[in-house]
Amino acid sequence: MNKVSLLCIATIGLIVSCSDETTVFNDPQEDIRVETSQQVLDNSVVYDNSGVLDISEENTITGKFSKAPEDELAGDYPLTLVAQVNPPSFSGGANLTASHVHVEGDYAYVAYNTVDEDYVGGIDAINISDPNNPVVTSRVYYINADINSVKYENGFVYAVGGVDAEKSVRATSNSFIAKIPISGGKFNISAINYGFHQGFVSTDVETTTNTILVTSGMDGSLTVYDKNSVEIINEIPFADLRSVALKDDLIAVLDGSQGISLLDQNLNVIREIGINTD
Repeated sequence: MNKVSLLCIATIGLIVSCSDETTVFNDPQEDIRVETSQQVLDNSVVYDNSGVLDISEENTITGKFSKAPEDELAGDYPLTLVAQVNPPSFSGGANLTASHVHVEGDYAYVAYNTVDEDYVGGIDAINISDPNNPVVTSRVYYINADINSVKYENGFVYAVGGVDAEKSVRATSNSFIAKIPISGGKFNISAINYGFHQGFVSTDVETTTNTILVTSGMDGSLTVYDKNSVEIINEIPFADLRSVALKDDLIAVLDGSQGISLLDQNLNVIREIGINTD
């Protein structure tokens, strides 16, 4: 994310809004579909509210780190809303909201989950090579899974979330990782590899040269998968993991019940940084 001016505009353009239903699933046994209508993809990008975003007095920063002159807050680089992307919407999935975005090269990959107790989600691939004209190139619908975090790397989107294992024909637990092939901004759902691990819902994903690291929430874990086979090679339980980050040989995880834990490559905890949850 070094191209600040372009990515700032592109990321702002991913703000979502409501939309009409666009897709209906005819076969309840199929829990994933890809959008085949180019018109639906094209119509998902709207420009109704495009323009420079107003910085109101209510958002003025106060305190010892604030700058006094109001014009210094906006500076010479005001935020610009390029476009809004309507979230996926279909019969049984009309309340989706964006949950995460990963920008890599010419594309932004956006995850969607549902606001209520149902498991419904989706993923968009959005071409932002021209930041003033974003284009949704591909869209995947999940009718039995939330998608909470995504990462693109070398031709694959790694997506994690929660699935209703009781309704799924393949899930062995509620937390999952999906390795989805994508080429030219188009998902290939016929060759997805899935992995399942403990926890109510997967919350974040990172990758190394040979592994995939996934965190899961309540009664969950940090799970390490083989990148090629998507098979579990190591796992350590945690109470409530929210996020994972990598730095050199260190793995950092954020546990909502206690704080940050730093681990080595063998998942040995070498340091803990407590956070007052009050």
